[in-house]
Amino acid sequence: MVGRAHTASMSRHNAPGLLSRLAGGLLKLALPVAFLLTAGAACVIYSDLPAKDLGTFAGRPLSVGVALLPVTFFVIHLTNRRYGATCAFAQVLAAWVLAMIALPSFLPMIPQVPDTRVLAGFAAGLFVAQLAAVVLFDRLRGPTWWKAPFFASLFGGLLLCLIAFPLAFAGTSAGWPGEMIGFVELATGASFLLLVPYGLLRSVVPPQSGFGGY
Repeated sequence: MVGRAHTASMSRHNAPGLLSRLAGGLLKLALPVAFLLTAGAACVIYSDLPAKDLGTFAGRPLSVGVALLPVTFFVIHLTNRRYGATCAFAQVLAAWVLAMIALPSFLPMIPQVPDTRVLAGFAAGLFVAQLAAVVLFDRLRGPTWWKAPFFASLFGGLLLCLIAFPLAFAGTSAGWPGEMIGFVELATGASFLLLVPYGLLRSVVPPQSGFGGY
């Protein structure tokens, strides 16, 4: 189990049986995984829709799909807030497994499929960044409510850039260093903007017990 909230819960003597805990965990994961898959699917579906005035990507205007990548961190933060780091980790892993299973059937529906190397590079970077964001959010959550979602999103965006752009473009003629800096700026701006819906949803998505309302 992952996260600070489980330190006390592991010492309980009246914990439910393994099978009932497993079933409850799967039910609890259903909506978080569905939301993360929806956000990820939007990134792929809109990967060919240009987002004007947001910079370039692989020599072309940045797409709406790439611009939406930071939204996946926001979805994970809500799960982390409500259920803790263990559930957020499971959400990420389950969503990626289901996405890989569905990908062969999903790609023919996309008008312009990204290059295989670009798709693999950004998938690897996003996966690592999402897991890192889970850990950082868990460590930073506390009385100052905005620190955990802001810095987890910011660090996740930076890590995504540092992993994805070299994997996708290193050794090619693409001017990726400048585009990577542009995406860092986009991810930083998204970290600020996503605090607005997160703040509005704090009363709707109560935190996991053990964090004093944070």
